[in-house]
Order: sequence, then structure tokens, then C-alpha cells
Amino acid sequence: MRLTALLVGTTTLAWSAFAQAAQDSAPLGCAEVLELMRAKAEQNYAGFLLEVKPAPARAAAYASALGGFRARSRAARGDDACYAVLRDYIAWFDDPHLFVYQSGRLDSAETARRARAARTVAMDESTARAYFRRNAARLDPIEGIWYDRGLRVAIVPDPAAAAAAATTAAGASNRFVAVVLASDTALWRPGAVRARFTRRRDGGYDGEMWLRNFARRLVDARLYKRVLLRTSPGVWGKEYPVAARDSGLLDPADPRRPTLLLRGRTVIVSMTSHDPGYKPVLDSLLAAHEAELRGAERLIVDLRGNEGGSSLASSGLMPYIASARMRPERRRFRDAMLMSSEDQMRYARVAFGRDTEPEVQRLLERMRAHVGGLVPLFDSLVPERPPAHDSVVLGPRRVGVLIDRGTVSASEVLVLDAKRSERATVFGEPTAGALDYQSTNIVSLSPRERRWYLGYPTITAGADLPSNGMRGRGIPPDVRLDLARLRDPIAVVDSLLRRDAR
Repeated sequence: MRLTALLVGTTTLAWSAFAQAAQDSAPLGCAEVLELMRAKAEQNYAGFLLEVKPAPARAAAYASALGGFRARSRAARGDDACYAVLRDYIAWFDDPHLFVYQSGRLDSAETARRARAARTVAMDESTARAYFRRNAARLDPIEGIWYDRGLRVAIVPDPAAAAAAATTAAGASNRFVAVVLASDTALWRPGAVRARFTRRRDGGYDGEMWLRNFARRLVDARLYKRVLLRTSPGVWGKEYPVAARDSGLLDPADPRRPTLLLRGRTVIVSMTSHDPGYKPVLDSLLAAHEAELRGAERLIVDLRGNEGGSSLASSGLMPYIASARMRPERRRFRDAMLMSSEDQMRYARVAFGRDTEPEVQRLLERMRAHVGGLVPLFDSLVPERPPAHDSVVLGPRRVGVLIDRGTVSASEVLVLDAKRSERATVFGEPTAGALDYQSTNIVSLSPRERRWYLGYPTITAGADLPSNGMRGRGIPPDVRLDLARLRDPIAVVDSLLRRDAR
């Protein structure tokens, strides 16, 4: 009898453990995920500490918005609906360095299943080009042939959406598909739909993209300088159709690589990325064209749509931008702060060297003593080095830097350096304004949550923010240009520089 009872009990305990394990592995509900993301953002994002928590009006607005997000999270059904809630919650802070990171992990069986189920459209290179030629006068800006390091796609109206629109009073569809013409992996075959886009009223596009392993990612897609489609973190370059005035602004194989053009006595350097991996490419271009740069009357640095990366990527340009006398720096990096949290301490151990090094030890001691607050990134025991002065090259008499709202992060450092130079003028629209909080880290929300992560900025420009900050405003140009109305912004900048040099 006792043995029977023991066996029954053992079975009950085993089933209970199995049920608990199943519960632990089950996806979290959207309301739970939102609370985890809220907690991580409030613990790690210095913008919450400096700009929301101490400001009654801002704190009240945050509490009101959070109530709305919580209501939406309780009603959300499915991953797409939940992602929209998380995305909108993070977007409330209006900081380009604060984002929802979507996992791209899939096992091989799921990748194979999705590959078999991928939607296809009957289209090849010749039919795509014929369509673009036939409809040249009425193409949407996103339509065309796009590329990225081996991948080539044709973005055309979604045939299914177009057929539906033709039978209703809605008119032309605002939905598009990216059809593979040449693949960057054997898993993707020509004719497969690699992405879908829906045009919004603001000119951007809600995107649904599939990675090389068929992992699905929802993106905010935006066009810059008519030939660059940025989906953060993805970048596609436009191959066809491209107007002559826009040609040469992108490398024909890799849209992130910088290019250098010569137009008479004007040198044009186009940079779409500050990824440090492209620094040798830029340095090689500058070395190969040193004679032209030294003899040029004007230099135009086109930073429209630059995705950021490392400010060191463009250091080779500074001798051609700097003047003999430089205006004062807007803010010293020496004043940078770190918000203290467990995630931030783990970040510091990785980002700043081994925690056995004296400087890192002192930093971690400061962080442990001020959890939930800000601590100086540097301390008084580390002597301040004098600022490095770039040697000035007697080259272009006038320098123009062209910017827009897609000029973000590390590229904004170059903009600030240009504004300090007496021979440089910044043209265009305000930048994204992403330098108050910078250098991102991505953290898990919970061991049970593997779909979404929080990306947040780790370094704070100064403890006085939002005073003297740029978030939400960006860096203003010296000369404002309405880029959407200009057929050739580079020609306009060149003309203005010629006039200013007289």
C-alpha cells in the first residue's frame, strides 16, 4: 500500500515538474513583456533618470502614456501586435539609441520549413526593368532594383494588393514587395519575396523583412538621398532607375562603403555609414586622391542617411575640414557619465577592459556605490590628455557638409567638428540628435523571453541634460535647405560654396 502511494506520489511530482518546465518555456504574455521592458528601460536608460523622473509634467505624461501601452498590451494578440506596443512604448522617449531588438535566431528545421513556404512572384531582371521603364513617370520612390553585398531585389507593387485595389474604389495600392533577382545565400531563390513594405502618410514605410535564415523582422524603412533605403540595421542601395545627378553617391556593390567623386574643382565624399570596418576604405580613397583633394577649391561631405557607428571612421577627413583656428567644443567627452545598474556594470567590464585594471576597478567601485544614479566615466586619478589636433591640410578653401534627419550618432560627431571649423558650412536639415545618450548595449529582458531585447545607450554626455542637449531637436545646419524640394542638393551646396568664396 505504501509502495502504491509512493509510486502515485512520484508520478504526481514528475508531472508537476514537467508542467512547471513547460510553463517556464511558454512565451510570455505581452503585458508581462511590456513590464519587463519598462523595468529594464527605467533601470538602464539615463534619459529616464534625467528627463522624465525629476520633471513633474514629463513624469505625468509618461505615466499617462504607460497606462495606454499597458491597456494595449493586455489586448494584444500575437507577436506582431505585441511588437507594436513595445515599439511605441520605446518610441515615446524619442531617442534613436533606444530601441527594441528583435531576435533573428531560428533552428535549421524552422529555417527549412520557412524556405519551403516562402511566397514567390513571377518576375526576373528583364520583366522588372521593363516595368520600371514603362512606368518611369509614376513610380513610387521605393520602386526599383536594390542591392546589398550580393543580394539584388526588385521592389514593385504587391500583385495581390494591386489586384484587390483594382476591384475597389481605393485606387492604387500603397503596398510593395521585394522580389529576389539574385540571392546572397543558396536558401533564397530568385522570385521569392524577401520583404514587404507599406507606405505611410509621413513618407516612411512599415516593413516586414526576412533575414538570410528566414527569420522575420518588422522594420521602419526610410529613404535618404533617393538612393539609400535604411531599415535599421539593414541598408539597401538603389541600382535602377537612378537619375544622373544621384549617381556615384553609393558604392555599386556595398551601399555602406564610402565613395569619392570629382566634379570640376569640387571633391564630393559620400558616407552612408560610420561602421569602423569601412575606415580603411575611406582612408584608401583619400590617399588615392590626395592630389585632387589638395588642389580642390571645394569639398562636399555628404552625410545624408548616415547610419552611425564609430566617430573614428571619418578621422581621415578632418585634416581637410579643420581650420587653423577651431571654435570651442560644444561639450567635452571628459564630462561623460554612466548610469549605474547591474546591466551597466556588466557592460563596463566588457567595454572598458578587464575589471582587474585600476581605472576599471575604480569605475566599478563608483557604480556599486551609486546604483540607480550617475557616475563619472573618468576619474581625477587618470590625467586628462590635451585634445588631439588634426594637422590642417591646405586643400579646399571651402567645405560643405550636407546633413538630414537620417544623419545619426557617430556621423553627428563629424558634423559638430565641422561646425567648429572656420572654413566649413553645414547645409540641409537638422540631424537625428543622438549624441546626448550614446554607445548602445543590448540586454535580455528575461531568461524566458527570447523574441525581443532592449537596446539602450550606455554613456550620457553630461549630468546637466536635457540642458544644452540635442535629443528631439538634432544639430541645426548653418544653412537650412528643404531637401525634398531640391532636384540636386549637392549642386545647390556647390553653388552656395562658390558664392561664399568670392
